Amino acid sequence: MIIVEVKDLDFDIIAQNKFHKDIAKQSLEGVSMHQAMEKVFGENEEDLAMLLNSLKLAKTNRQAIQIPVMKFPDYVYPGSEDLSGQFHIEIVPVGDAEVFMHFMLIWHPINQIDPIQHLDQVVPVMETPLGEQLAETNERIELGNEELEAANEELEAVTDELVQTQEDLDALNRKLENMGERENGSGHWSEIEQQRDRLRRFLMQAPAGICVLDGPDFILELVNPSFQQLFPERKLLGKTVLEGFPEIREQQIWAILREVFQTGKHFQGNEWLIPLVNTEGVLEDRYFNFIYQARFDAAGKTDGLLVFVYEVTDMVQIRLEVEENEKRFRLLLNAIPQIAWTNTVDGRVNFYNEQWYAYTGIDFNEELNLDLEQVIHPEDLQYHQDQFHAILACEESGNYEIRNKGANGEYRWYLIHMQPIKDEAGQVLLWIGTATDIHELKLLQQKKDDLINIASHELKTPVASLKASMQLLDRMKHNASEKMQNLIDVAGRSADKVSGLITDLLDPGQLNDGGVPLKKTALNLFSLVEDCCQSSLKPESVRFEISGDETIQVDADAIRVEQVITNIVNNAIKYAPESKIIRIHVERLNDMAKLSVSDEGGGIPEDKIAYLFDRYYRADKHKASGLGLGLYISADIVNRHHGKIGVESKVGKGCTFWFTLPLFRSKKAASV
Repeated sequence: MIIVEVKDLDFDIIAQNKFHKDIAKQSLEGVSMHQAMEKVFGENEEDLAMLLNSLKLAKTNRQAIQIPVMKFPDYVYPGSEDLSGQFHIEIVPVGDAEVFMHFMLIWHPINQIDPIQHLDQVVPVMETPLGEQLAETNERIELGNEELEAANEELEAVTDELVQTQEDLDALNRKLENMGERENGSGHWSEIEQQRDRLRRFLMQAPAGICVLDGPDFILELVNPSFQQLFPERKLLGKTVLEGFPEIREQQIWAILREVFQTGKHFQGNEWLIPLVNTEGVLEDRYFNFIYQARFDAAGKTDGLLVFVYEVTDMVQIRLEVEENEKRFRLLLNAIPQIAWTNTVDGRVNFYNEQWYAYTGIDFNEELNLDLEQVIHPEDLQYHQDQFHAILACEESGNYEIRNKGANGEYRWYLIHMQPIKDEAGQVLLWIGTATDIHELKLLQQKKDDLINIASHELKTPVASLKASMQLLDRMKHNASEKMQNLIDVAGRSADKVSGLITDLLDPGQLNDGGVPLKKTALNLFSLVEDCCQSSLKPESVRFEISGDETIQVDADAIRVEQVITNIVNNAIKYAPESKIIRIHVERLNDMAKLSVSDEGGGIPEDKIAYLFDRYYRADKHKASGLGLGLYISADIVNRHHGKIGVESKVGKGCTFWFTLPLFRSKKAASV
């Protein structure tokens, strides 16, 4: 998927997700659509014109456009090389319905049937500069708000002290008048002069911008350095406000200034927009926090104003930038067909897109962090909570499947994907979550599983008879010719292979249906590894190196964990025949045990790693035969133990398969 922005007569690519980068094999951000697609289509000007004209039509008609099959010869869809380059393109307008300036282009592979395999299509903004920019500006606005709060407190303190000083000065004046000492009260006049001097020094040294306006013409009789620094190009002292700032005559601020003088009531403005002419003669927006305080003469009449001001332009612009980014961010989340939301670092929901409200029927004004029992299936609620908090704890993306209830009261299967947005230091700033409807896919998968189960069960009986016959022939083969003995051996091995394939076909269905319950016990993982290696059918040229903690005990089903270890070890032998050493390491990681199996083979290409644990997927169809179920079954077993499984590999440097299992805790220890 890419996002383009209207620029003159062309469209500029401003964002490109990982899926599109993978198939295009390059980053296209910052490139015009015409330039980018010209490289792709080459001399095929007809398809290029069709794509660009469709974009223009979407802009003119303000509606989504769908383009049928288009061929992109250089675009390879991982796992489906036979249909490389065949895509259906959907153009979706994003933004203000009056003037669409952004369009989302979604590439749908013609043979795409499994949305689980390509989750980066689900969150189009997840890996774009927009998400990073939103996180960065949020951090800046937090710092700016702290600075602004401190400045406001300082401004209020200055105001309070200045008002108190003025009141002290007025009190002294009244005292002199009452005592009739205007002629001979030199001591009191000295005290007044000291107060005035103190007041003047305070005004001139104050960190906030302060000026004193005299009379109804508002003559600037005092301008402190902080105030002058706000307008360094203007000479203000001794001038009227309109002489110093002629552009405010038609602004509301001028009317407020006169109203304060007339009524004597102070006025406080926060983040007030005051357009002022800059040094280049251009009117620019500036924002201020300020206080207008009336000054009174001996008779109690207003004879001037005290002005306290603090510029907050940078803070306001950052906040407006954040608000604009959030608006664009939410527009994009509302434009995708999936349910989407955002979470704070600690997991609290602070936004749902429109698809959430449309599906659940929940009122828009209802509390965001509602009781999940209203939506999630009761049988899936605890699983959701466990998976959700596990993803938050590891601070990495993750997926899981649950059933959510719609407005009609029916439950549908959804694939939940959680993706962290991090800063440059790797700290999580927010989470983006999506829920993709996979209900129909689950139903199809169930039908396929049912078909396979039925076929497999039907095959088990004749294969069992065949194996029994082959065992009988094996006992009698000593009387047969050497050629016949070889044929009996080959037939026996083939029967065993067919029996193993049937077992593999039945295993996934039984696991998914809960037909094979786990029998967990305290299990020494190191000892189990040794047993698996001893029973492994490895070439004499290959040796095992087992290392790590020999005392680790896990809470697991011995038979199922042995199945996982055996599968991973056998894969290392089959798919890395050039590796003479297979290293197996057991270690403790917090409350989990980790087992790693490393080989020195050719490694696995990066574009295939994401699909290794999918059902029926095989990274290399030529090195060894099989159904592509081994790793799928292994992953299912590990997940049912509440562990994790993964692989690390670089082409030419071998690979390491690993999985984790919970450590065994005795009932006594668990209750502490």
